[in-house]
Amino acid sequence: MTLQINGERLKEARLFNHMTMSALASKLNVTKQMISKYEHNRSEMSSKTLQKLTQTLNFPLYFFTDIEKVPYHDDGTFYRSRLTATQSEKQPSKTYKKAAAYLRDYFENYVEFPKLQNDMEIDETPEKAANILRRLWALDDQPIVDIVDLMERHGLIVVNIDFGSDKIDARSGYVQIGLNKYYIVLVNETKQNFFRDQFTLAHELGHYAIHANLYHPQDDLLGQDYRSIENEANDFASAFLMPRESFTHDLTQGDHIDLNTFVNLKSKWNVSIAAMIHRAHNLEIISDNDYVKFQKQISYRGWRTKEIMDDEKEMSKPKALTQALSLLEEHNIVHPNNLNDKLREMYGIVFPNEIWSQILGIDLNKFRNSIVQFKKLNSISTDE
Repeated sequence: MTLQINGERLKEARLFNHMTMSALASKLNVTKQMISKYEHNRSEMSSKTLQKLTQTLNFPLYFFTDIEKVPYHDDGTFYRSRLTATQSEKQPSKTYKKAAAYLRDYFENYVEFPKLQNDMEIDETPEKAANILRRLWALDDQPIVDIVDLMERHGLIVVNIDFGSDKIDARSGYVQIGLNKYYIVLVNETKQNFFRDQFTLAHELGHYAIHANLYHPQDDLLGQDYRSIENEANDFASAFLMPRESFTHDLTQGDHIDLNTFVNLKSKWNVSIAAMIHRAHNLEIISDNDYVKFQKQISYRGWRTKEIMDDEKEMSKPKALTQALSLLEEHNIVHPNNLNDKLREMYGIVFPNEIWSQILGIDLNKFRNSIVQFKKLNSISTDE
C-alpha cells in the first residue's frame, strides 16, 4: 500500500531535526533522489517507509498526510542572533512559530485575549519610538517590572523554547492564519536569565514597533541591513527599559559613578549591568575612558557570561497560552490529551507533544493515555 504524503511537511520535519536528505535516506533505506521526489510530491510512499519516517523524525503520522485547512503565511522573521548562525540552526524555530500561531488561533475561538495593534509603525528614531510606545501603553518613566507580562497584555505572543543553538537569542515576526494576524516572539530559554531576558524581549519589541511593517524579511536580513536594524532594535530596547530622565536621575545621585553604582541599580532597573553601562555611555553620563574602564572591570570579574545577582530573580514565563488551555479544560472544551485531535479537526495540522509542551511550558506527555479523568459536572450525582 502506498500513500501520497505532504512533501512540504516532510521537508519541514526533516529540517526541524537538522537532517540532510542523504541522512534521512539512509535511515529510511531509500535513495536521496527518492527523498527529493517525496518532498516535491512526485512519488507516493509505502506504508512501511511512512512508519519508519514517523519514528525517525518523531512527528505524528497525520503531520505527513494532512494538508492545512486554513492558510498559514509567515511574513518573515527578525533574528537576535550571531551572524554565524546557520539556516539549519534557525530552521526549528520556524516550526515552533507556526505551531504557536495555530495554537493561539484555536484558543481565540473560545478565549478573549488582549488585542494586538497590527498597524504599529513608529517612523521615528529608536529613542523617540521607545518614548512614544511608553506613552501609547500608558507607562510612566519608571523601570519595567516584567516585560513578558507587559507584552502579553498588549497582544503579543511570547514563547520560551529551546532553540537547540547557543547562537540565537530570539526571533520574532508576523504570521497570518486565515484572516487573523499575530506577532510572535520566541525566546531561547537556555541562554537567558531574568535580566538578559528583559533586554532580549525589549529588542524584539523594537522590531515590532519600528520594523515589522516597514520590512518584510523572508527569513533573513543580511550584512549591513541586518546590522542596521539590529542596532536600532538594541537602541530601542535601551531607551524603552531605561528612560533618559529617570535613569539619568538615578545614576547621578552620588558623588561619583563607579561599578558599584550600576550593581546597586540592577535590581531596580531590571536590566544587566552591561546594558546600564552601555546606556550611560550613549547618554554621555560617563566618558569614553570610564566606559572602557568599566568594560575591563566586567571582564576581570568574569561577568561577560554571568553577572553578579543574575540568579536572584527567576526568568519570567509567558502565561497567556497556558492560562487559555486551563480555561478550556475547566469548561470541558479541550483536554491536553486530545489537543492534537482538536487542532487536526479545525486546521488539518498536528505536531509532536514535545513541541506543544515547549510552547505551553507544561509536559503534555504526562496526560497521554490517561486511565482516569475528572467527571463532568452533569454526570456527578449527589445524595438527596
